[in-house]
Amino acid sequence: MKPFRFAVIGAGGIAHKFCDAARRAGCEVAAVASKSAERAAAFAKEEQIPASFGDYAAMLDAVKPDAAYIATTHNFHYENIMLCLSRNIPVLCEKCMVCTRAEAEAVFAEAKRRGVFVMEAMWSRFLPQIRKAREWIKEDRIGKVELATSVVAFRADFNPESRLFNPALAGGAMWDVGVYAIEVLTYLLGEWPSETRAFVNRAPTGADRTASMLMRFSNCLASVQTSVVTCTSEGVTLGGTEGYIWLPHANTGHEAFLYNRKKELAEHFAEPYDNGFVWEVEETVRCVRAGLLESPVVPWADTAACAGIFDEVLKR
Repeated sequence: MKPFRFAVIGAGGIAHKFCDAARRAGCEVAAVASKSAERAAAFAKEEQIPASFGDYAAMLDAVKPDAAYIATTHNFHYENIMLCLSRNIPVLCEKCMVCTRAEAEAVFAEAKRRGVFVMEAMWSRFLPQIRKAREWIKEDRIGKVELATSVVAFRADFNPESRLFNPALAGGAMWDVGVYAIEVLTYLLGEWPSETRAFVNRAPTGADRTASMLMRFSNCLASVQTSVVTCTSEGVTLGGTEGYIWLPHANTGHEAFLYNRKKELAEHFAEPYDNGFVWEVEETVRCVRAGLLESPVVPWADTAACAGIFDEVLKR
């Protein structure tokens, strides 16, 4: 079987991590494109990619890849995805894949119409410790989950022109890292909230710098917090009637801790890894080759539901 060929749209830092993951997964990175031809050429040279372009459409037409990986800023994701779909090219797009539910629904309607695979690059759902925690929940190791917390945050220096704080670049905590706090928690619980209440603190630019949400699930109340200006502990706690699970740095760590109802450590899981993007790359290849339009791990409905939460929280 010929190697699976990716084309990369966007030559930023995260695209380097993707290229490493693609090669680890046995794939080929055939080309890279940026709005700056010089930047694309420099990226291609560093990553030893055979072709570079200063135009996305020109790259897709010339290379005809098996799939495109989109690594541009959030504000460009929708148009970049639609460009790929117009050429029937499968898409793996960085989180957050889109900024609104309307964009999500338009993307998935077009993908369905054309019969083309699309997936949000929610790599955290594939991590070993997340899979292990989900397995513990399904095995009823902690009973019914009644209370949960999910926190993803970091501290960045305020720069009104940066992608984190510039509204023109879809800056803000929710779109950048809140998506992790939401989509990891909902994957573990296996459902989406029926109600979300939120408070938002905004930067001088108007971008959300910190958000705190209370979510109601069928049996669980959850606190979800995210920030790009805060030093705090990160992780997911799932409190059940028979014990609890603690996932420190859930979206970047490699450990999971299971405690019994006496709050005694019952099991410790640890599986270090070098590049957490490998599993989402392998899932993209598997799904495209199987003729699937969406991944069962990151289905379209979940991406759309998360975008709906963005709509609800950011309207404040």
